[in-house]
Amino acid sequence: MRISTIDAVRGFALFGILLVNILDFSLPTMYVDASMFAKDTLDRLLLACVDLFAQASFYPLFSMLFGWGAFMMLDKGGEQFRLIFLRRLLALLLFGCVHAFFIWHGDILIGYAVVGFFLFLFVRASAKTLRRWALSLWIGWAGGSTVLMWLMWKVSGDVDFSEPALAKQAIANYQQGTWEQVFMQRVADWLYVNSFTQAFIFILTILPFFLFGAYIAKEKWFYDIKTHRATIQKWCIGSLLVGIVFKSLPYVQKNIATEYAQDMIGGPALALFYLTAFSFVAANIVHFFAPVGKMALTNYLTQSLICTFIFYSYGFGLYGKVTPKQALAVAVAVYVVQMCWSHWWFKKHTIGPLERIWRWMTYGKKKTT
Repeated sequence: MRISTIDAVRGFALFGILLVNILDFSLPTMYVDASMFAKDTLDRLLLACVDLFAQASFYPLFSMLFGWGAFMMLDKGGEQFRLIFLRRLLALLLFGCVHAFFIWHGDILIGYAVVGFFLFLFVRASAKTLRRWALSLWIGWAGGSTVLMWLMWKVSGDVDFSEPALAKQAIANYQQGTWEQVFMQRVADWLYVNSFTQAFIFILTILPFFLFGAYIAKEKWFYDIKTHRATIQKWCIGSLLVGIVFKSLPYVQKNIATEYAQDMIGGPALALFYLTAFSFVAANIVHFFAPVGKMALTNYLTQSLICTFIFYSYGFGLYGKVTPKQALAVAVAVYVVQMCWSHWWFKKHTIGPLERIWRWMTYGKKKTT
């Protein structure tokens, strides 16, 4: 049984992730700060809004939703469903590889597929155990690494992680390069952030949110919101307060430690606020976002196809030529088109196009609706 609130949160998350990703689609923000491309006060204001309300908040939100959906499948019990879930992860891994190496280097699907295998360890876990592991891993890793970052700042001061030469190379290849040069740049970018060490960090970062999503699924929060309203409200208010405090830290004192805490603690806290807040929004808002989220895989990959065509050399070649406000305007336009298309699509179909393929790869040809 589909839950419209969950679909709506996915749809909202797709908008948030696009606002963050559009800066990477259009500018070499992996190597230099996006503020370098700001031309006026509006650019800087919009970047601050993305930083406060979107940066590092939507991948944890997607992670919780992934954990929720995964555990709804695993919780059905039996070896058959575990085999089905295994096939689902392998199919997602294939989607991710195509996305990462032939469309856009910033793919998240490969990581989700890999971390998803760890959920097999928690198939029989109770809701309390899932919550305990989720919070312990998140607080332990995010808190511990933040303290280490603070110590590093106290000893060495702020460290400049920018790579201007690599940024210049990315602009040249994505803006004017041949298909082969774009491909090689894409691979280089993927390898830059996906070393063995980074993979270990990614697992520690993502797994807690998978487990918290599984905890929510086990507790069935969204199946009966009225029964769980008091609990959801507590998490909603608490996560908002934590999110505001840590998200604001760099605007009080900006250094590598506060920026790290903003992303590792403030971002996920705000993600939980977004998730729980959707329990209390009006039905028309749920209806507004739900179709987009119902075909989240299709829309996520379509965002990459559209945006890389706009910014890479085999399309309009606008990479490195736009300001932050122009890039964000593109993101809004793309999302509006996706929203209209998603609403139209579900007037004629019951499942998204890539979701149909993913379901076929998971269950076989007999279950495609």
